[in-house]
Amino acid sequence: MAYDIFPNQTIREVADIVLPGTIWLEEIGAKSTNTHVHLSDRVLPPAGEARPVYDLYKGLAARLNVNGVYPWTDQEAAMNAVLDHPATGHATVETLRENGGRVRLKVSDVAYPTREFSTPSGKIEFFSERAQAMGLPPLPMPPEEPSADGLTLAHGRTFAQFHAFYDHGRALPTLAAREGEPDLWMAPADALAREIVDGDWIDVSNERGAFRARAKVTRRMPEGTVWMRDGWPDFNTLTDGSSVLPEAALSAFPFSVGQNNYGARVEIRPAIAKA
Repeated sequence: MAYDIFPNQTIREVADIVLPGTIWLEEIGAKSTNTHVHLSDRVLPPAGEARPVYDLYKGLAARLNVNGVYPWTDQEAAMNAVLDHPATGHATVETLRENGGRVRLKVSDVAYPTREFSTPSGKIEFFSERAQAMGLPPLPMPPEEPSADGLTLAHGRTFAQFHAFYDHGRALPTLAAREGEPDLWMAPADALAREIVDGDWIDVSNERGAFRARAKVTRRMPEGTVWMRDGWPDFNTLTDGSSVLPEAALSAFPFSVGQNNYGARVEIRPAIAKA
């Protein structure tokens, strides 16, 4: 079973049941900045049989006789519970609407204005016994120097896509029309050293897996680094999925739970033939 807002590779390959989800325009949410909370109000009714994920949680919990999974009546009530904090002035969805969709946070515009820090001594501490106890470096550490082998792989978004939502043109073909094939950007010097010219099919690999792409040789890339947009099938096999934090530290950084390293060094060679 899959729940998503667009068809994707997972749905095509393994899903027997597909449940359509709602998008952000069909739900209520909020965004927090350093100074304000902004309401993202619902502007469209859910299309067709699409439902917000909390509806699925509630329905599944009811079928399984599990209590307390979603104790609120609807999304607005859940949002009110999130907003009920001294920093927001105990705002609600309704008071945000009355205030033009935002509320100023009751916090300082700068961090630690009184110069009292969240450390055992209340001062700036460079050596952290707490970090050491959690298996983290007790002192600030410089970034590791990349190894001499391979190229550093970077990845991200372009204007033609947003992660895997657009599924390489199958869901929103107008957005992906600019890149129908996976392009790997590389510097001219790196391409020359590997006897690769612009437009060649190339094999990108490391100890975790391999991926075939089209070379895009450009001076916009610094030597030693290659780049491609994310979302392509099998691309994630190249990146490091190990956790950034040790398990003992996850409870201290609740918003960092699930973050992976994502780093990758790759070898690039001309492909023998097109995939």
